[in-house]
Amino acid sequence: MIDFRYFLVSIAAIFLALAVGVALGAGPLKGELDQQLRATIESLGKEKDGLRQEINALQQGDKYRDSFAADLAPSLVKNRLAGEKVVVVALPDANRGLVKDVQDILRAANGTVTGTVQMTAKWADPEQRQFVDDLAARLVTGDVRMPVEGSAYDRAGIVLARALVTRDAQAAGRKDAATPTIMGAFGEGDLVDADSDLPQADLAVVVAPPMPKGGEKPDPAANDAWVALARSLDSASQGAVVVGDTSSATEGGVLASLRNNTQASAQVSSVDVANLTSGRVAAVWALAEQAGGGVGQYGAVGTTDGALPKVATGP
Repeated sequence: MIDFRYFLVSIAAIFLALAVGVALGAGPLKGELDQQLRATIESLGKEKDGLRQEINALQQGDKYRDSFAADLAPSLVKNRLAGEKVVVVALPDANRGLVKDVQDILRAANGTVTGTVQMTAKWADPEQRQFVDDLAARLVTGDVRMPVEGSAYDRAGIVLARALVTRDAQAAGRKDAATPTIMGAFGEGDLVDADSDLPQADLAVVVAPPMPKGGEKPDPAANDAWVALARSLDSASQGAVVVGDTSSATEGGVLASLRNNTQASAQVSSVDVANLTSGRVAAVWALAEQAGGGVGQYGAVGTTDGALPKVATGP
């Protein structure tokens, strides 16, 4: 907001200066109008300088905040995920830097990252829905119970979750016989990009993309597919958390779709400031809360459950 005010003040000063120049070119300005224009230009110049100083102060404050959070983060997450195995699922257009930062904070929390699965846009493409559904039907294993009702994305999510996660703590970290077949088939179908022989995890983090720039909003049907996947990962494991930046929690974003879905938000946690170190700390704590049977929506956008899970505020 301050940057925008700075821009407006600068533009106003330029136009006033041009007005004075044109008037002077046409003839000498005399009297009160001349004084008013010059006084206004001087006032705008001072406001511009003040705004520049305010911007610099805010930038320095943000730099300090980020540095402070980065210094504290290791101690805040240490051993929070000790013994836990976590799979990272990156949705299409998820920021690669954020995916890496999420991996790093999970390891700093003494969790084991079993692997990273990159989802493709084809998974959520309405024109590919039948293909996804048919492929999932061929990959169902005998130990998976498919819902009588549900969408193609519900069914495909259940099958993918079967390959990636488990609720059995003893089985977490081990390779499952069904995983190569499921991941290989989804990979051949250009639905996922990942190692076909990943060990199973007992927790999952889904990294959501930011909202597209330029006002374009994602297809709501695609968001439904990603929410269904998050729910499937949560149901088949000890818990799942969806993370993203603040834009992902605004209208049209994946986190917004998750939070607006009553069933999903009662099951899957989310953090909308994961682009900040403090937000990634919150993601670790939310995972720990999920492992303990809790759920919450955390961050800065809309109505949330606060900055951090209350259950994790102890040492």
